[in-house]
Amino acid sequence: MRSLSSIYYWMIGLGYFGPVLFILLLRSFFQEPAAYDPWLKRCLNTLFKLINSTPELEFAEDIPVGEPLIFMANHSSLIDIPLLKAVIPGFFLGIIAEDQLKYPLYGSVVKRVGNIPIQRDNIRGSLKSFNHAKQRLQEGVHITVLPEGGRSLDGQLIPFKRLAFHFAKESGAHIVPMSISGVFKMKNKGSFHLKPGKIIVRFGTIIRAKVMTGMELDDILASTHENIHAGLEPFEAGKINT
Repeated sequence: MRSLSSIYYWMIGLGYFGPVLFILLLRSFFQEPAAYDPWLKRCLNTLFKLINSTPELEFAEDIPVGEPLIFMANHSSLIDIPLLKAVIPGFFLGIIAEDQLKYPLYGSVVKRVGNIPIQRDNIRGSLKSFNHAKQRLQEGVHITVLPEGGRSLDGQLIPFKRLAFHFAKESGAHIVPMSISGVFKMKNKGSFHLKPGKIIVRFGTIIRAKVMTGMELDDILASTHENIHAGLEPFEAGKINT
């Protein structure tokens, strides 16, 4: 029964998402990403409604307008990527694993819309990607980073990569911590099954750029980690990794 339900939701999700990706690819040849971003957000929110998993959003404070922002979130499912695009206010680009560019259609779209690929096991390549992201921040584009550097295999937070926080401190942008709960149970890396359920996204207390200038790198990392951990539901939270 579980497998049949999973197949049903995969059919619904892919049947809707596939044409959206194709239209998005076509639009990318005629428009700038910021122009079709509102349309894409509406499509992705519709996708989550179709699979009975409309995200619930909570904000610790208002998201600043007209200031550079780096959104940092936990990562435990492939669902995280479309979810972030659906719920983060305004236009942003993501720093994503280079492997995603290999996926048929999806990889082409990810590249066309301007996301920044990163070679996670190559320090020099990673620095190049973060420098590109810093340039886009200076142009007024927000950036999203998944500081764990890969999907959690048990749904709980894993240690963050320091390089992301070096980038954040040097960029002059604020960090907006995000806690995503529910997606690991929906679809995790070790399972084919898709089980729709409750998704909660909490935007935590913003770590201001001016505050970060007087903080050590490890302190910025720890503050972000603790903020994201505090916003998670009990299953995803687990124990804080130190």
